[in-house]
Amino acid sequence: MSVLALVEQMIRDGSFNQVVNNPAAQFGPAGRVYLGATLLPERPVQENAYTEEGIRYRSIIANDGTRYSPVQKKKGVLVGSFEVRLGNSDIGSEFTSADYDALLRILRRAGNNNIPMEAVTRLIRWADTTLNRPLLEKNEKMRWEAIVDASVVRQGDNNYVETVPLSAPTGHRPNAGAAWSTDATDPMDDILALAEVIKGKGYEINRMIAGSTVIAKLVNNGTMRERAGTLSIISGTVAGQPGRVSRARLDDMMRENGLPPIEEYNLQYRTSTGSGYFLKRDVFVMVATTGQEEVLDFGDSEQIPPVQDTLGYTAVGRAAGQEDPGRVTHIEAFANKPPRIEGEAWQTSFPVITEPEAIGVIKSIT
Repeated sequence: MSVLALVEQMIRDGSFNQVVNNPAAQFGPAGRVYLGATLLPERPVQENAYTEEGIRYRSIIANDGTRYSPVQKKKGVLVGSFEVRLGNSDIGSEFTSADYDALLRILRRAGNNNIPMEAVTRLIRWADTTLNRPLLEKNEKMRWEAIVDASVVRQGDNNYVETVPLSAPTGHRPNAGAAWSTDATDPMDDILALAEVIKGKGYEINRMIAGSTVIAKLVNNGTMRERAGTLSIISGTVAGQPGRVSRARLDDMMRENGLPPIEEYNLQYRTSTGSGYFLKRDVFVMVATTGQEEVLDFGDSEQIPPVQDTLGYTAVGRAAGQEDPGRVTHIEAFANKPPRIEGEAWQTSFPVITEPEAIGVIKSIT
């Protein structure tokens, strides 16, 4: 079998489209988990511009009444709406001549009528790594921009830059009151103050997320060490062992204050000129239970529990030239010099936060 025939066969049987539209892929491969997908999982949507009409049910305490009086009806529904407009992103890649030659050798060993699994696996891995994952990482980057900054920056060729603002409730994204790297500062003052803002809206905090830089400031802070019992200051004199607060003790301190342990998130993305962190290095994120869940469609072959307590979803709409929502690939093999396989992938997507008051972020932590 030739490389061209193999590629055409895989296009016909939908192998490449299965790669880019596997619902499990949004959470990342083993060892590279996209934490934002657990908060804003993907949801296919039929329209690329629409009105999101959020309906929330809440419990309202019952009234007293006489034994035979009519039931007193109360409204337990919160209704709101906002406009959603999805954006477009794309990527191109080439299976080079050297890769092409290696694939030819595999096919030659297998014989004319055989399709070796090694050849299929190489093409699937190439499509996943260079076409699918860049789109998934674009979505992950947008998720964290939406959560941390309540805005998403879109930029592309020809100096295209656009900042899309999202709902930003007052008091939910304060700056740190003082430098957490200063021993006299108590970071718990900032953390507990923001927790009270979120709890005051009727939410319970169930996750706290920060990068290694912020966590290092917490475990090295003198006031936090004093809270943990590893350091004491008497009349201005340091007593006890001046070591770091252990992560286990830090988590215990959070639990003692009615808060969950801190999840550490340090995943980076790469650009053509460098790299960056999905979660900024100077922020501390809190999210609350919402009662919302996202059911993922894995088909009949798998039963996966819904994603619980979501903040909304990442809308994946109809990509350019398509009738149905989802990511799209175009793969083509060329026999002319240099022989190669070229691939393109594109999507129409955007994060949609339906629970903006369930988010709190302490920013500008130094």
